[in-house]
Amino acid sequence: MARAGSGSGGERRRARGLPRPSAAASAAGLRERKKRQVRERILDVCARLFRSRGFDETTIDDIAAKVDVSRQTFFNYFPSKEAVLAEIGLAWLRSQGDLARSGAVAGHDRPESLAEGFRRVLRRQLEAIESDRDFMRLVFTRSGLFFPQGPQVGSGADEARLEQTRTFFAAFVGLIRVGQQAGRIRRDVPADQIAEMYVAVMVITIRLWLTGYWGDTGSLVERGMRAFGVLEDGLRPPGGTT
Repeated sequence: MARAGSGSGGERRRARGLPRPSAAASAAGLRERKKRQVRERILDVCARLFRSRGFDETTIDDIAAKVDVSRQTFFNYFPSKEAVLAEIGLAWLRSQGDLARSGAVAGHDRPESLAEGFRRVLRRQLEAIESDRDFMRLVFTRSGLFFPQGPQVGSGADEARLEQTRTFFAAFVGLIRVGQQAGRIRRDVPADQIAEMYVAVMVITIRLWLTGYWGDTGSLVERGMRAFGVLEDGLRPPGGTT
């Protein structure tokens, strides 16, 4: 005798009054998973080839061969190498937003450690960029992530970048508001404007270091933390500490 609750998945679904998934729906789900997998492979291969061969030296044929797809399949996913690089840049931006959000959550629990948590997050970002200088220079100067150009800027075609930058800013705004509520960051300047100033200082500092604009200025970590120290001084409330 069969045990209660035994039977095939389809029988259990019918017993519970649940609709049986159609073959078409299952096939569509499988196609979507395969498309995501191919897209991820393209991004992974491009990141490795751009690092090992260089961006300009890597061809679409190189990418297609490594991914084991045709040129046309590549173009079904991305219109150009630049588009792939922009997607890699967006992934990096998402990771930075995640770091900032984790700092904001920790700040809610222990506001006295907010400044130290902020410094720790920033140091991790700078160390990661410094350790991967050539590739990060490519991301910052060729992907259009921070300095986009062209008629698509602000259009529907630019929505992915805009959404990621909004998420990135929202994470920092949340962290700054924690500091303001704890009395450790001045409240006379809106949190979103402080986030704007912070990102402006850091992006320019990073970009100029990556491109050697000032020549050899030593460690990015030291330069970035020094810039943050100056900015931090200006964020202190009157008579307070961060």
